[in-house]
This record gives sequence, structure tokens and C-alpha cells, in this order.
Amino acid sequence: MRPPIFHQTINRLKLLLVQHKMLLLAAAGSILLHIAFLSEFSISLPQPADDGQTLDMHLVQQQAAPTTLQPASKTYQPKPEHRAPKASTPPPPVAEEAPAPANANNPIEDKAPIPPADTDQASNEPAKTAETPETTSAPEDDAPAKSAYQHVETEFEVLRGGDTSAVGVSKIVFNIDADGRYSIISTTQAKGLASLFFGNLTQKSEGTVTEDGLRPGFYSYQYGSNANKSQTANFDWANNILHMHNAKGDSTAKLVAGTQDFLSFMYQFMFMPPLDSMQITMTNGKRLRTYAYSFEGEDTVTTRLGELKTVHLLKSSGDEEKTEVWLASDYQYLPVRIRKTEKDGTVIEQIASAIKTSVPD
Repeated sequence: MRPPIFHQTINRLKLLLVQHKMLLLAAAGSILLHIAFLSEFSISLPQPADDGQTLDMHLVQQQAAPTTLQPASKTYQPKPEHRAPKASTPPPPVAEEAPAPANANNPIEDKAPIPPADTDQASNEPAKTAETPETTSAPEDDAPAKSAYQHVETEFEVLRGGDTSAVGVSKIVFNIDADGRYSIISTTQAKGLASLFFGNLTQKSEGTVTEDGLRPGFYSYQYGSNANKSQTANFDWANNILHMHNAKGDSTAKLVAGTQDFLSFMYQFMFMPPLDSMQITMTNGKRLRTYAYSFEGEDTVTTRLGELKTVHLLKSSGDEEKTEVWLASDYQYLPVRIRKTEKDGTVIEQIASAIKTSVPD
């Protein structure tokens, strides 16, 4: 005979089964539905792509034939551009291939790496190499200066007033000897009827050639054979004194650096360009004065030598007397035209008709 407690337990179980009958039925139905669902669909995970991008995970309908998962194809087809990847983590770095060991078949491994070229410069400028130095042509200003003429002979036609025919001829000979001493001799001779009224004029200048050009030591002026029309000047540079002699007697004056005589000043422009200094101190054997020159422009002078390009200078002493000089640019500024206007208005003009020059050997 079973104890009463056993029967009480059986009765309670039966009561619980009756009370939870509906709950058990619901649980069984849910289990049957899950089994049916799993039999129709399966989850497929695609393999990672070769480029390291993270692919989406989604549900696909299982094919009827295979029942096992197949590996994804190694060829990755990129997604359309409008579908951005959902991954928020950067792709893993791509592993670099290890360099091949240096050997006879791979000699470049023993050399230093070549830096990348600058693309901006490479596209606009040609490449330069250290073996090809750049060369530039020397500027024309660096060309050596021409040597001053060592010997010059210039012949002039002498015109008076508005006459078109020559009333005389003049010749100036300039020379520098081997000792660096210069001499200038100018002779003017009247011809035709003029020779009956005018005598010959001879001027001479002697001195040395320095870094600053001509440095006169002696000057003489002789018109005709009359001693009263003779003038001389001696330059004492050691004591800076000028000694002058003429028909009126002797006189002295203090020498100024760069002083010229009336003949040497016209050839000083070979050594000092005419526009470097527009003042010059000169003597004619009677007086010593500082004259101011004015630049009158660049003129073309018609001569028997042809058309000559010149620089036109004017010297005026403040009275009616004045001297004009035209210096030839293509002949180291040699005088090719000289015009003298006297106080009484008389005009004497000399125009070059021939020039002979020579330079040091």
C-alpha cells in the first residue's frame, strides 16, 4: 500500500499538466515553426575580397543542389559607386615584397635609391646634369677697349665766312713715340688770292701721355714770320707753375690739374670721352682760362670721307668769340670739323678731307 504523500504528488502533477496544457502547446508550435524555417533558408558568408575591403553580410536563398557552403571566387567584382562600404575601420596595409638579394643579376641593389623627380620642374624645364655646365656668352661691354691711336694725320680744307671754295689747307700730325711722349704739329697755309693777305700758321704741342691722357710740357704759336705774333707756354708741373711769353712780355699762372693748350685739348678726347667733363682749363701762351663746354647734340658731318657721326661741342668765353668742335665717334673722337668765330664776326672753318691712323703693334 503506497503512502498518502505519493498520491498527493501525483495529483499535483496532473493538476500542473492541466493548468499548463496551453503553454506546452504554444511552445511545441514555436519549435515546429523554427524547424520548418531552418529547413527552407540558410546563412551564406562571402569570402573576403583580395583588395582588403570589408563586404556586407546578407541573406541569400539556398540553392537546391548543394547542401554545403562553397568558397567564394577569387575575382572580386567592385560594387557600384553609389553603394559606399559600411565598414568604419581602415583596410589593412598591403604587405610589401621583400627586396631581392643583391647579386650579379641584380646590381642596382648596391646603389643608393634614386629620389623621385619633381614633377612640376620636370614638366617645364629640361633636365640638367652635372657633367654639362651652363655656358653664357660674354656681354659686349666686357670686350677690350681699343688702344688709342699712336699716329694720326688729318688734312683739312679751310673755309672763310660763307665761301664754298677753300681758301687754305691745314694738316695736323699727332704722334706718340716709344718713350710715351707725344707731339702735335699743326700747319695752316693759305692758297690762291688768300695767300697774298694771310701768312702761314704753325702750332706745336709736346708732352707726355699719362693715365689721365695728355699732359702738355710746351706749347708754341707762330703766325707768319713776325716775332710779335709768337706765343709760348712752358708747363712746370713739379712746381705747378705755367710760364707764358708773348709780345707783351712774360707772365706766370698757377697750374691746375688737367690743364691743356689750344692744340692738345682737341686730342685729349681720345683718352677722356668728351662728355665726362664739360670744363677744361687751357692756355694759348697769352692767358690761362677755364672754359665751359656745352653739348650741342649729335650731328652728321658731310666730308670728303663721307658722312661722319659726330659729337658737337661749343666753347664760349662770354663775348662774341667762340669755338665749336665736331668729334668723330667712329674715329676715337678725333676732331673732323673746327669752327672759330672771332670777335669781329669773322668765321674760319676747317673740315676734314683725309684721315690716316695707326695703332700700337
